[in-house]
Order: sequence, then structure tokens, then C-alpha cells
Amino acid sequence: KFEKKGYGIGEEAVATLNVKRAEGEVPVGASVSASARVDGAEVYSQEGLTLDEKGDVTVRFSLPAAITSGEGTLSFRIVDGGNVESASQTIPILLQKMRVEVYPEGGYFIAGCENRFYVEASTKSGDPADIQAHIVQNDDGKVVGEIKTVHEGRGKASFTPLNGKKYHLKVHSPAGIINTIPLPESKDSGVTLKSSSDTFDSKSNEISFTLSSPQEKEYKVQLFKSNFLLDSKKLSLKALESTPISLDAGNASGVLRVTVSDDKSPVSERIVFRHSSRVLNIKVTPTKKSYAPGGKLSIRLKTRDENGQPIAAYLGVTVTDDSVLEMVEKRKQVPRLPEMALLESEVDNLQDCAFYFNPNEENANEAIDLLLGTQGWRRFVFGGKKVVEEEKKQRLTSVKDGKDPNDKYFIPMPTTCVPVRMMMRGGGPPMLDEMMDFPVLEMNKGALNEPEETIEEFEQEEVQREMEEVNEEPKIMEEEDEAPVPEPQIEEEKPEEKVEKEQVPEIQEPMEEEEVRLGQRNIMAGQMRRDRNVPFADQAPPPQEVVRQFAFVKRINREVGERKDFVETIYWNSCIQTNSKGSTTVECDLNDSVTSFRVWADGFSSEGHLGSSSVLVESREPFYIEPKIPLEVTGGDLIRLPVSLVNNLPQSINGKLSFQIQGKAVALSLPSLVDSEFALREEQRSRRIYDLKVENQRESCRITVKGESPHSKDSITRSVQVVPNGFPFQICASGLIAPDHITTHKLVVPKELVGGTMKTEIKLYCSPQGNITQALKSLNQRPCGCFEQTSTTNYPLTMAVQYLKSHEGSDKMELESCIANLKAGYEKLVGYECKDGGFDWFGNSPGHEALTAYGLMQFIDMSSIISVDSAMIERTKAWLLGRRKENGGYQRNPRALDSFGGAPEEHTDAYITWALTESGLDTKKDIDYVVANCAEKKKDAYIWALVAICLYKSGRREEAIVWSRKLAELLTPEGSVVDEQTSIVGSGGSSLIVEATALSILAWLNDDDSFGASTTKAIEYINTKCRNGDFGSTQATLLALKAIVEFDKARASASQEGAFVVHINGKEEGRLTLEKKTEGTLQVADLGTKIVVGENTIAVEMLKGSKLAYSISLDFFASKGNNSKECATRLITKLNDASLKEGQNTEIQVSLENISNNTLSMTMAIIGVPAKNRQIEGISKESTSGLL
Repeated sequence: KFEKKGYGIGEEAVATLNVKRAEGEVPVGASVSASARVDGAEVYSQEGLTLDEKGDVTVRFSLPAAITSGEGTLSFRIVDGGNVESASQTIPILLQKMRVEVYPEGGYFIAGCENRFYVEASTKSGDPADIQAHIVQNDDGKVVGEIKTVHEGRGKASFTPLNGKKYHLKVHSPAGIINTIPLPESKDSGVTLKSSSDTFDSKSNEISFTLSSPQEKEYKVQLFKSNFLLDSKKLSLKALESTPISLDAGNASGVLRVTVSDDKSPVSERIVFRHSSRVLNIKVTPTKKSYAPGGKLSIRLKTRDENGQPIAAYLGVTVTDDSVLEMVEKRKQVPRLPEMALLESEVDNLQDCAFYFNPNEENANEAIDLLLGTQGWRRFVFGGKKVVEEEKKQRLTSVKDGKDPNDKYFIPMPTTCVPVRMMMRGGGPPMLDEMMDFPVLEMNKGALNEPEETIEEFEQEEVQREMEEVNEEPKIMEEEDEAPVPEPQIEEEKPEEKVEKEQVPEIQEPMEEEEVRLGQRNIMAGQMRRDRNVPFADQAPPPQEVVRQFAFVKRINREVGERKDFVETIYWNSCIQTNSKGSTTVECDLNDSVTSFRVWADGFSSEGHLGSSSVLVESREPFYIEPKIPLEVTGGDLIRLPVSLVNNLPQSINGKLSFQIQGKAVALSLPSLVDSEFALREEQRSRRIYDLKVENQRESCRITVKGESPHSKDSITRSVQVVPNGFPFQICASGLIAPDHITTHKLVVPKELVGGTMKTEIKLYCSPQGNITQALKSLNQRPCGCFEQTSTTNYPLTMAVQYLKSHEGSDKMELESCIANLKAGYEKLVGYECKDGGFDWFGNSPGHEALTAYGLMQFIDMSSIISVDSAMIERTKAWLLGRRKENGGYQRNPRALDSFGGAPEEHTDAYITWALTESGLDTKKDIDYVVANCAEKKKDAYIWALVAICLYKSGRREEAIVWSRKLAELLTPEGSVVDEQTSIVGSGGSSLIVEATALSILAWLNDDDSFGASTTKAIEYINTKCRNGDFGSTQATLLALKAIVEFDKARASASQEGAFVVHINGKEEGRLTLEKKTEGTLQVADLGTKIVVGENTIAVEMLKGSKLAYSISLDFFASKGNNSKECATRLITKLNDASLKEGQNTEIQVSLENISNNTLSMTMAIIGVPAKNRQIEGISKESTSGLL
């Protein structure tokens, strides 16, 4: 851990390393070496360091006087009894590219009054940065104050701005920062609002503030908790005098909001935190001091209130290998229940969660105040939309005026405007921005979470989108559109609204979902209040929910000293109840790891008590071994396998080590070392290294290392994947084979073939089910990314699942997994609905017509598998209909990402018409327009096929036949439909041909009697394009699957008895026997040894049987990569060091270059690192992304 969150050029960096063994012990005296690299060069190296009694070692080194990119890494190498470990951390170097945001408390700087403000500084990668800066008056350079960040790059300071003067921040630490940060200009009217304390204690109900104003004026000060008014007072301020005020919070706790209003509107606001008087103390006690691997772990849980009295509570408990948790930086670990319930929903970026409620951290309360003063900042923008728009333009200009448009050093104010309806989340009075002087509420939540963009993108997209959000009609509550809108007003004081100490206000229905927060509802509403003295079993049960519980169970017949199961989480239960005495016990089996397990318990009571606690549990053996077996190796590698031997006994032991290896790809280099004797003193640790040779072949090997002594024994088994040395290749062929026919393929294997790596997969699909099952396996992934990227997985998967659900013999577990992924994808997709209707890649208005049409068809197809919001579908239809032009066709959003939506107008109109027709709408006029203005004016098979489908779907068969015949005339001898120019996604090449052919099949199947021959020939072509379930691009795969599914419905027939024979280079090498009604996929045994370098003739023959689809795949490795000549990018990687010591750190330089003359969007480079490497440090956004 570095002493500071940021260092400048030439400054001294100080960092402390803390080391503990997996079992929890401190390796006192262990040897440590340290080194630091900056910009690829070593700037510090130190040997001979040792760990102290706490396991700490501290290093100091100076950064270079000249730094270019600022990429730096500090690495440590730790040697403990011969065992070598390493650790590294990115050096937080701050150059000119740093972000500093300024947040005046209450919203604005007010001239003549003492003002407090908060800052938040971060690096270019978004990590917190520590700075110290002077507050400087612009005109004369006078220093009027000082500010210093103290936690997570956040700090606060006070000063009194003079009327008409401007100020800025000048950073003096870290050194070398040239740019200054201008402070927002002060106003000559308004009110300052200062909290009198970082946080407020539960012992007093008073929440106190200090207000001041340049004018003598009366204000109303209101205190809120969520939707509840807690207290309200009027206060008369004298000009330029600070006036204190206290408000009664009653029994409310957590985040509270104070709003100051004049006689017209609110003028200032901030949120503060009050600690709860209700605290749940959870005691987690293991029944034994330490356990043995494979033993039974028993944990006693006790829950007590703030007075130490037993209280019944609900607990969530997890038990996880602590060494896994420690791989995540502490400040980035997930929040526990108290932080999650009390803080997470109020801020945008909650990190270093363990700090805020830690009683041992003396600055915890200040950290909470800094968090709420920045991440929870808000203000009222007077003048409404025009002022917000002008400020955003000014902020943009201040960035653009810099010498380097990418050197975005600061943004003085948050860059996200949140619509006024968000204010209602906090329960303030209803207000509208229809009047020019209405204050728009601007909040920071989400402001710092936006991606880095170029100036052009920032100007064209972000500002436009944010202005549209401000311009949208505010919705105060979920009401009918015709409901009258109340006039803006400030509620008069009502004595009964004030919450007394013991009074709990009722929940007002209806309540928006985001208003209900875990813990707050129980604390404030009391609706689930229970009597702590009555057992839960005797009280009314809460609403029933399904909860998941997991407990690790050791394998049957596990032998002592046999270790092979290393699952990381061994217990997880989100619904454990303690009884009226506040106690319960949980049990689970331990895995085979020698480690420390972290037991976490989070809980709450029915009265709103919140708490969290954890304890470490040791799992130890008196004697154990620990080989560091890599996860994956490459053929030809030499594994120098370190084996640690640990004797925890108070006596010396002697014994033998032995190896057992299952597999031929890995073997000990010296057979004489199969048995090796060892001797260990009491409490001694030792290490030995054994060499293992790796053959150049593909295999998963299991390595077992055994250690035996007269006193104890231990064995550990792990798997290692052996991958051939070279580049992976795949050569495919496929097609349809008719009864008593032979089909021949010529497949050429390059001379660079790596021997022993060839494998074949020759499959026969006895029904479309087999082909689609193959597609299912390749498509079954967790969806991610934007609307189009999520659809890339979701839509083809929808078609595959839709078919397989209707056929017997499908893998039920695979289907369940697919449906779960579909549901996850659906949730992501609906999140990209634009506020004005339609869909966009990232949900930004306005919606995109072509993308919305694509989504509409996807949602309709998906609705046959999972529950889809019908109201959303109707909204989408209505929005698309609303995009019609007066004279026909559709309006077109010019935005297009990754070529989607950039198709010509004719293709867009035809595609949208198809989508609306498939949705069941009457599209006669739309079809007529597309026929007259698109199909008849352009010879394009893609458009013709869409027109034919629409005509058939609309019952206009005679007209559809005309266009179907035109498509049949374009059918080639191989079965493809050609003469198309592009598609809705801008496809080209083979994928475009597959799309047009699949659409033609969908058209012809409406009149199979007339076009059956064309359909059969085209479906054969589609099958030849299948590559392990993939037919090319996403659209090609989607439409191909649609065609296969519809073809199967029209031509379903049972398979017949027969045989499928495979001939390789003139010799029969494989055979599959077919029976009647065979379904699914059959596979010929691997014939890799029969394939030779050069040309291979592979013939498949069907003896009797049925006409079925097949595929051939040759998978192998070659010494030379198969780079595409059409690739528009060049990728170069280089390691900084030719050789490394064990535990030494290195860097990989990656260069990605656009060698074409066109802009490339959404470009990705996948960089592989050795499988044993556990972390990659120093990757910044600017070095890994950008516009190519």
C-alpha cells in the first residue's frame, strides 16, 4: 500500500508490503527484494530486506525527474523458507492528465460569506489521487487558503470569496502539475449551508447547520429522510452574518437531506449522515482454534443489540478461501450490508467500504462527510434549461481550448444533469421547470462514471443527450398523462408532520421502487416491526421468498492426507435466523486447502438493526506439501516445479516424496527423482524444484505429489492443460448427403503443421436438432455489452432454444442454462430503451429505427420462451409507426455503430416494414411504398426477399409469387441466392449471401408446392456454411437458424436405417450406423492420425439412410499464424525482458495499428499472458482504447 494516492515527478514514493502465509501466520524474517519500473525502465532495486514481526516491510524510492507516459509498477519478491512469492502494485503517478472536480457545499459559492467546498481528484484510470493545492485569487495571485485530500482523493476547505473576484486551485503536491483548476464563480445572492459536524451521533436528535447570506432575508429550512419530512423551521438571516440552526431528526438515521428555500423556490441543499442508535453486533466464533483439511467446520453465531442484549436477526453467511479474497485490492472489495444499505444507494462510486463504519478508524466520520459532499453533491440551477446548457458549453470550451484535446485535466463541475423527477426520490415538494426561474436539480450521482471520449464525441453526443434530458417533461409521480399538474409551491409548516422521538411515520402509497431501500424501510416505516422477546416462529411470517443455500460436502471415501478438491467458496446462505436468544450454529465441510477461510456474517433485525462481522478460520496440517503446478503449459516447455514442504510439528521428521502423472504429455526429466527423501527440522519450511518435460501435444494431465513420513502423510493432485506450441487452425467443410451418394472434399493442411496436434470432428446431424444443438453450445454465453452486442448472443440463441424446446431429446440442463442467459440478456436489452421511445446502442435518445426494428422482432421471438413485457412491445410498435414519413418510408437516425443501421434508405425501409409486418400490424401502405420505391427500382435479392415475405404474411399471395420467382431466377447451381448489394447491418461477402439465401427460403416456404425445389437447394447451401453451429456473422447465423427452423416445420420426416461412411485418401476410416428415428448428433471417432500434410481427400458416403447434414472439422496447430490478408489492423507485442528471475515483474508492450484508410470502430485486441500470472498491473484506459 502506497503512503499517498499520488506522486509527481522527482518525488519520493513510500510503500508498505504486508505478508501473511495462507494459514494466517506471519513469516517473520522472510527475505524480500523490491524493484520499481517507470516507463519501462528500472528506477529502483533493493535486495536484502526482511519482514518485521507484523509481516511488514517499507520501501522508499525517488521517481525520475522526467516521466512520459507515467506507467509504473512496484514489485516485491518474497522468499519464505525457500518458497518464493511475488506481489506488485501500480505506482500512482500523477502527471498533467488528472481529473479534479469541485463541489461547493450547498451548491454555489456565495460572495462575502465563508464557503466550504469539497474536491475529488482522480487519475486518468479513475483511481483516487491525493493532492495539495493553494486557493489562489486570479488577479493578484494572493493565496487565500489551502486544501488537501485525505481519503479516496477527497478533501475539503473553506474560504471567503469576494464579490467580482475569481479564484483557482494551484496544485503544489504532487510536483510538476502546471495546469490550474478554476473554481466556480461566486454569486452575489443566495445562501451558504454548512454542516456543523462530519456526521451526527444518535445520542442527540439535533442536526445542526450554519447559514449565511449577503442579504437580509427569511428562509425555510427542512430536514428529510427519504420521503418523510422530519422537521421544518423558518430562519431570518442578517446580511453577512453566520446563523446556526438545529433541526430535530427524531429517530431517523442514515442519510438525511436538508433543503433551504426562500419564498419562491429551494436555493441550497446537501445530505448528511446520522449514525443509528440501533446496532447489530454479530459475534462469529469457530468451535475450534484450527481445523484440518476435509474436517467439519462449525461456527457459532450470536446477535446482540447496541446494549448487549440478545436479539433475533436474519443473517447472510459466507465462508471463502481468504487467499482468493486477498487477490482483490482492499479498497475495491464489495461493501458489506451496513455500507450497502446506508450509503451505496446515495452515491455513485462506493469504494474502500470497510473504512466508513470501522470503529478503529479515527477519520471514518470525516471520510463519510467527504463521500457525501462529493458523490452525493447536488445544487439547484436557476434559470432552468438555458443556464444548464450554457454552463455545459463553457465547460466543454474550457477543455477544447487546451493545447492537447485529449489532455482533459479538469471539469470544474459535474457533467451530468439529472431531471427534476429524481429530486422526488428524496421526498421534496413537487416542482416544475416549466417556469423560467424554476431551479433544475443537478446531482452528482453518475457524473464520474462516464467513459473517456474525444472532444468531437463529447460535443456531438454527450452534450446533446444531456440537453435532451433537461428538456424532457418532468414527471413528478407515476400518474396518468392527463392528470393535472400542481403549481410549484413550498408546503406550509404543519405541526403534525414533525416526527417526534418515538413517532414513526406511515409509508405513503404508492411508493416508487427506488424509494424503498434495504434497512430504511424497516427503520422508518416500522411495518415489519416485531417483538424481540417473542421467537420468530411465534410471529407472523414475512412474505415467502426463494433463497439459495450452498454448503460444500467433501467427497465420499476421502482418505486422510489426500487433497484434490480446492473449491474456493465452501458455504453460502443468505437466510439464516438466530432465535430469540440471538444464537444459532452453521456447519459445513472444509475443502482440501491448507489455508485460512474468511467467515463473513451480515445481518439485520426486524427493528432495523444492521451489522457485519468476520473471522478467520485456519485449516492446517501438521505436515503438508504444496507444489505450484501451473494451470496451462505449452508443448516444449520445461516445468521447473517448486514443491514446498512444511513441518508444523514440534519435532524433526524424515520422509519421501513421490510423483504420479496421468497422461503422456508431461514426464519427470530425471526418472531417478521419482522417489526423493527429505528431512525437516521442527517448524521448518523447505522447498525443492523438480524438472518436468512437456511434449508437444494436446492433453489434460493430472499430477499427484505425495509426501510420506512415519508421523503423517500428504498428497495433492492438480490438473495441467498442455497446449501445443503454435497457432490454432481450423479447416471446415459441410453439406447435405443423400442416400446412396458420395460427396468429396479436398482439404489442404499447411506444411507448418505441428506434429501430434491434429484432431478431427466429423459429425452427422440426424435432424436439424443436431445442427442447432451445435449452434446452442457455441452461442450459450452470458450476454454483455451494448444493445447490438447483447443481441449478438441473445437473438441467435433465441432461435436455437425456440426450436429445441419443441423437440424431445434436448439436453435439459443446457436448455436451462440457455434460458437463464436469455433472461439476463433480456434484462440488459430493455435497459437500452430510450426515454422518448425506441432503442439505441446505449439507450441515448433519439432511438434508432433500424436497431429498434431488429429489437422488436427479437422481443417477439423471445416471448415464446420467456416472459416479455407486452406493454414495451406495444410502445416499440407505436414508436416505429410514429417514425413514418408523410409520403412513405421511415425517418432515419444517421447514427450507425459498427455498420449497423448505416444501410441505404431502401434496405432500412424494407427491413422496418418486415419487422412491423411480423409483429401483426397492418402494413399495406408500407409494403406498397417499399415495392414501388425500393424493390422495383433496385435489383437486390435482399430487398426482394423481404418484400416477398411481407406480401405472403399480408395475404397477398399472387403479388408475393412474382417476387419469389425473381428470387428463384437468382439461385445459383450451388444453391445460393446472389445479386444483393448489402443488408441492414452492412454485411458483405459470404455472410451477405447467407442472409439473402436464408430470407429467400423464408419467402419460398410460404408456397412450398411452387418453390420446393429452390428451397431444398438453398437449404443445402445453408448447411454447407455451418461451422460448428456458426454460419458467418451474427445476422447470417440468425437468419440461417430461422430458415432451418422453418424448413424443419415444413419438411419434418423420420430418418431411415443406414450407414454413414468416412473415407480419407481413398481408405475407409470411420463408420456410423443409423437407426430409424435417430435424432441429435452422431460423431465419428477422432481420425487425426490419418490426416497428412498437403492435400487430403475426405469423402463421406451415405448407404441407404436419409438425406442429412454433416460437418467436417480439422483442428490443429501450426508454427505460423493464419493471419487474414484482409485484416485492417496490425498487432505487435513485445516483452521488455528476454529472461526473468522467479517472482520478477516484467511488462508487455502492445501496439495496435490501423493500416487501412478507414476508421475502425469497436476494435478489440485479445492479449494472452502465461496462465500462472495472477494479475496485470499498469493498464490504463488511454493505453488500451481509443478511436482507430
